[in-house]
Amino acid sequence: MTPSPLYAVPLLCALLASACGGGEPDSSAATSSRPASSTTATTSSAPMTSAAPTTTKPPATPTKATKAPAPATRPTTAAPKPGPATSLAPVPRAGAEPTVRFPKNEAAIGSGANASIAQVPDSVWTRMVGYSWTAGCPVGRSQLRYVRVNFWGFDGKRSRGSIVVNASIADEAAAAFTRLYALQFRIRQMKPMDSSWGKNPKGPGANDYAAMEADNTSAFNCRYVGGEEASKVYSKHAYGTAIDVNDFENPYVADDGTVYPDRYFLSRRRPAPGVFSSSGSAAVRAFTSQGLRWGGLWSHPDYQHFDR
Repeated sequence: MTPSPLYAVPLLCALLASACGGGEPDSSAATSSRPASSTTATTSSAPMTSAAPTTTKPPATPTKATKAPAPATRPTTAAPKPGPATSLAPVPRAGAEPTVRFPKNEAAIGSGANASIAQVPDSVWTRMVGYSWTAGCPVGRSQLRYVRVNFWGFDGKRSRGSIVVNASIADEAAAAFTRLYALQFRIRQMKPMDSSWGKNPKGPGANDYAAMEADNTSAFNCRYVGGEEASKVYSKHAYGTAIDVNDFENPYVADDGTVYPDRYFLSRRRPAPGVFSSSGSAAVRAFTSQGLRWGGLWSHPDYQHFDR
């Protein structure tokens, strides 16, 4: 027989309660769990020391044997250069000589050529008036200049000379004579044409014939062309634009063939003291390089003459 459902429910509940032990938990049955303590083990180790690095030396290279030092030598002193010449040997006698072989010249001033250019001084002009300059001359005092320069004399001494030239060639004249000095070119004497030479017997001006015989170097002289005074043509010397140097060694041939002042050097146009031997010579170029022409190239040569 099947039991009634009404009796089955209470029975089931009783069985469940007995098996499950009530509804609330027993407090005595609570357990506490001790947390596990974890201990960290500490290990101490001795400090590490690093070993010093080892350096490897490169293999030694063989060295050359050193030479013994050279013995000390004394410094050599160069021989001193010779200073400028203060004198030269006198020029030997030639087959013909001027009126005065070694004229008394003024002593040189300063070193080298020491050229100077100035107005014509009163003392010089006074001696010129009535001789190398007279009324009616193509130029006057204001157009002239007084050039002074040292030169080498035939006696071998350093001397000082002077000439009067036109102002337009004063610089060129000074430069040319400075070059002659450097060349040690000989000049007999160098003095202005003035009363010391007397009056020209053939026309106006100072006596150029006496100056040529004395081998004087000069420039301005208000005169006619030498040897041709009848023409009454003024020479370039009357303008101060011509210079005659060493008349005796460098003669002048007039149109009529007359030689002034002497024939001796006419056929001896070779290098010699005081001689203008050719257009290519250094002495001639001293003037031509300054724009002056040389009379030695003329059909009737005038070897002593330079002009513009």
